[in-house]
Amino acid sequence: MSRDQLLDARLIEDHDQLLEHFRLGEKDKSQRSVGTEHEKFVFRRDDYQMLSYEEQGGFGDLFTQLVERFGWEAAFDRGKIAALTKNGAAITLEPGGQFELSGAILKTVFETEAEFDAHIREIKALADERLAFAIWGVNPFFEPEQVPWMPKARYEIMRRYLPTRGDHANWMMKATCTVQANFDYTSESEAAEIMRTGLLVSPIVSALFANSPLRQNQNTGMKSYRGYAWTRTDPDRTGFLPFMYRADWGFRDYLEYLLDVPMFFIRRDDVGYIDLAGLSFRKFIAEGYGVHRANMGDFELHISTLFPEIRLKQYIEVRGADGGPRESVLALPAIWKGIFYHEPSRRAAAALFNAITPEDHREVFMAAYKDGINAKLRAQSMQELAQALLQIAGDGLDALALQAGHPSESVFLEPLRRIAQTKRGYAERLLEDFDEVGADREQLVARWAL
Repeated sequence: MSRDQLLDARLIEDHDQLLEHFRLGEKDKSQRSVGTEHEKFVFRRDDYQMLSYEEQGGFGDLFTQLVERFGWEAAFDRGKIAALTKNGAAITLEPGGQFELSGAILKTVFETEAEFDAHIREIKALADERLAFAIWGVNPFFEPEQVPWMPKARYEIMRRYLPTRGDHANWMMKATCTVQANFDYTSESEAAEIMRTGLLVSPIVSALFANSPLRQNQNTGMKSYRGYAWTRTDPDRTGFLPFMYRADWGFRDYLEYLLDVPMFFIRRDDVGYIDLAGLSFRKFIAEGYGVHRANMGDFELHISTLFPEIRLKQYIEVRGADGGPRESVLALPAIWKGIFYHEPSRRAAAALFNAITPEDHREVFMAAYKDGINAKLRAQSMQELAQALLQIAGDGLDALALQAGHPSESVFLEPLRRIAQTKRGYAERLLEDFDEVGADREQLVARWAL
């Protein structure tokens, strides 16, 4: 999610103040919840080109209608609606017009299901005759240069800087969609354990959700080209952080990492975004920039511009899944909840890769991106690992449901169980559909439209 937040103008005095930011995210176990974010590609139905902001009936008009008809509250960027909020949820646009719902903080995936369905009903009520909403990991048809930029000030800085860091930066920004989930932690040690576990099993999740085999109307030879694109976006702020493989890391390790990542920008109410691309946050704290001194709002903004596989804010964000159909949007928070929030399941999941080296683990990630659920690994197949992880997550969800007194959310894992059993995932389905329709955009979008 990329939207402007209220700025915390307190000047940064020392590193302990920054560590306290993460400690303030600690929740009581009874408060633990789940947030789900998902992005969608938006096509015009008259010509199946990508929707722009400014055109008649474009994103600007769609945002206005969501405000007028469904009570969303608008936030503006240089006079244009850039984001919407309602009941703890937000709607934003990624750089290439990927239409994102960042869901509210909810207790169960059943609530996420209701939230997702309400969101789709709203946008289809406004635009179903004019627009089609579809989710894949990568836009199958258009390269970044063919996709309109969204008119957000922060994106102007990112589009100048990121292509200097990686040759797939524009693909990541303008032509990918993902589904992500956010989780709470009760302590620093639990945060570290959750994030380490999440990193270890992320390639299995990436394989189960792989859904980006196509690019520019061609088979890329990869099941998750989106995952691969992230490895060629910006080595400073993406990837798999080595210290997370340790069992004894903590908030200070993550802080030391983010202090050295080059910034994009800061924001001030009187002038908007100020380009600081390439300047480390550590140097900004020490020296400032002109009249500007580092404050806590700058710190929070900087945190949001780091994109490792598992990200720490005042909650934990898992980032490894391609976007996909409704069932996958609901399966993603379910599988992670069953792993993260049930301690025996969390430890059993970590044990699947407990002794792996970062170098060998990177090979597992690359195998997941290339072959998805059909990847062959040194010791076990991806299929065997996926079946084991789904059993662990299902057991965790069953136990959590028994404790909370509601039906088990393990029902949302059924689509993933089918994938693990048949070795036919979303990428395989998309390739089959693509061959059947002869690369026809209208027919392929129709088969995958929400």
